[in-house]
Amino acid sequence: MTALLAGSIAVPTALSAPTAQAAEACRSGIPTYVHDVTGESGVLRKYLDWDPLTGNAKGALLDTGETAPLETYSEFFTGGRGIIYVKTPEGALKTYKDNSATGGSMLTPVRDYGGEWNAYERMWSTGDNRIFALHQDGALEVYAVANPSSGSGAITKVRTVPRTDPAVAAIAQADDVWSAGQVVYTLRRGVADRYGEVKAWRYSDSGSGSPFPNGSTTVITTVGTKTMRGWSPGPGTIYTVGDNPDYTGIATSYTGTAIMDIANPDVGAGIYGDVHADIASCLASPSPDIKPSARPLPPETETPPKAVTDGSPDPSPQNPTRFSGEFVLGDGRPAAGLPVRVEAVDVTSDSDDEVQLVTLGTTVTAPDGTWTVPLPATLPESVKRAAADNGGIINAMASVNGKTSSGHMMRGTHMVTAAPATAPATARALVAAAAEGGSEPSKMRPVTDDMLKEQAQPTVAQTNLSWASRDEQVSVDTLGDKPLPEYQSDTVREPHGDPYVVDGVDTKSLVVTPMDGGCDKTSETVIGTQIKYTTIAEGHAYWDAKATVDYDSKLSSSVEVAVKTGTTWTIEGSVTLGSAMSTTTGYANKGPHFAKQWKVPIEYKKIREKWTCNYGRTTYYRYKIMGSKYKVPFGGAVGKYGKDVRNRDGDVPYSKSPKTHRAWVEAGSYFQISKNRSTKWSGAVSAYGIKLGGSTQYDRDHKQRITAGKYTNARHDIWGKNDRVSGKPGVFYSY
Repeated sequence: MTALLAGSIAVPTALSAPTAQAAEACRSGIPTYVHDVTGESGVLRKYLDWDPLTGNAKGALLDTGETAPLETYSEFFTGGRGIIYVKTPEGALKTYKDNSATGGSMLTPVRDYGGEWNAYERMWSTGDNRIFALHQDGALEVYAVANPSSGSGAITKVRTVPRTDPAVAAIAQADDVWSAGQVVYTLRRGVADRYGEVKAWRYSDSGSGSPFPNGSTTVITTVGTKTMRGWSPGPGTIYTVGDNPDYTGIATSYTGTAIMDIANPDVGAGIYGDVHADIASCLASPSPDIKPSARPLPPETETPPKAVTDGSPDPSPQNPTRFSGEFVLGDGRPAAGLPVRVEAVDVTSDSDDEVQLVTLGTTVTAPDGTWTVPLPATLPESVKRAAADNGGIINAMASVNGKTSSGHMMRGTHMVTAAPATAPATARALVAAAAEGGSEPSKMRPVTDDMLKEQAQPTVAQTNLSWASRDEQVSVDTLGDKPLPEYQSDTVREPHGDPYVVDGVDTKSLVVTPMDGGCDKTSETVIGTQIKYTTIAEGHAYWDAKATVDYDSKLSSSVEVAVKTGTTWTIEGSVTLGSAMSTTTGYANKGPHFAKQWKVPIEYKKIREKWTCNYGRTTYYRYKIMGSKYKVPFGGAVGKYGKDVRNRDGDVPYSKSPKTHRAWVEAGSYFQISKNRSTKWSGAVSAYGIKLGGSTQYDRDHKQRITAGKYTNARHDIWGKNDRVSGKPGVFYSY
């Protein structure tokens, strides 16, 4: 230990008493820090515990948006008064000051203590002038901190508590340890047949015996099997959370004494990693009519307009009676002069019978790669029945085939939607909205040798390893409307290799011409179905407000379709689902500080395609994943909460929003969207290990609403994501 305590760290010859601390005023708005190591590099995230005294019983941990890089293998703990200690992977101990509240860095360097602190398995602070350090040999060493509010005072070892002490033994066995003043807490997670617990051990510097003379008090008895972390902003309040992205990441708060009561079972989400609060000696609640803010906002130069629902009549739907799209080569150049076939896809049965798709029309791509096929004047009976089951909407697949100058076959597909003029107005509007949303041109992709035979399908255990399946476990929506990866794997995090390189030839830029002999109609077989809860709406309610989401009477959503060409999956357009529902679903008057997505059960089919080319001499197989209908699983929910989206509400996102998108809702009144298309959720669902996006058409049966509360000392602000709230916002947020 001589080297460990070298330099500025002094070892006293006698045990010293704690330095007296000045009385601290009771605090609210306690900074809370999370060391997030789920990405490629570590980052320290800052939250604000707005009402720590009540455990935010009616609030939430506010995401300040403040971050600072913190190496993945570094460890940190807080010292109170904005001081943050960091133990580097090399074993040095450093202190930093959080100056982010005044515009500075969250990790402003204060002092480098050096040393070899890697001899300690875990370290934490009381929030005043004591640091505890559990040595690798099992002993607990206690350090005094001179002038703890500065972060620059000397650190001096004052005591060693043997490993045989009951408190030290509990600390060594705990999943997490932290302090609030002179009370040390140990957390043991639950096991299969029983809950875990949190115990409190009061520390005392007086006397020569155990510094934990009164033993322990059990304060929480319902710690789950996935609860790995805990922290306290001060006396009387504890938070717990899972510690891994495969867990919930949802924090629960407890208040009181022994046994503590749950104050809020969902006080924060997406909290993954080590957590420490800027510990206060005394906690307080802010005034209930103060609007929670993570930072002071600059004064607005102009007042946003009052939110007014667009009362104009719905515009007549665009002509939905044709299919259209665009095909390009792998490098984005137009795929010109190639034959296109459009086939109805909803005719595929739920049995394991092979069904030949019905051709609805053919054409040739224009010089710019675009194409159009009108709906036939008379529809085949099988297509009529499928359209009736889908609310009048016809989903189809457009395919184009060709061959490169190197002799490699290329195929492109795109899912398209249309509705006959006789379809219900709601169906025609839904198709028109989907078309208005647009889509990326579909690329032609190589047809590889592994498509000459049927492929073995991965197991559930294998698909659980995919990027999509893992993202499904995360409690917050991290994707939003960001584009999905162009290529996905249903068994691993990321696919490898360039799918355009075939037999050593890069096919993406080669000229593609029509194939000699062409290709025949497509046959399909349903090889699997699964019901997956799919995001169809979300509501937002900050501060003194309530959120309502209605999804009634019928499906009114579009969901992307994934196609497997070779060994990777790509998104190739969407199907529009408008079938009748037998239930009403959603949530009402949730809040304040509430923002969740809502999901409904939709059945997804995994389909094997088969077609032949070269005058019928060569048969190819390909796979796709496609949504089909609303279907409640046996004994399942008619709808359920999806991911947490509270991080899109509050003062920080509001300050970054376009001023033209802002509005406010008068106290005691409500505002709702019941027109136009919702935002697109890139992570709407994960089916068969693949992520699919989706969106919803708002109407009188599908709405997002906010109801403002009674407080009038501040505005109930909202803003549209994509447009002003009375235009085409997609979704609106709340502050």
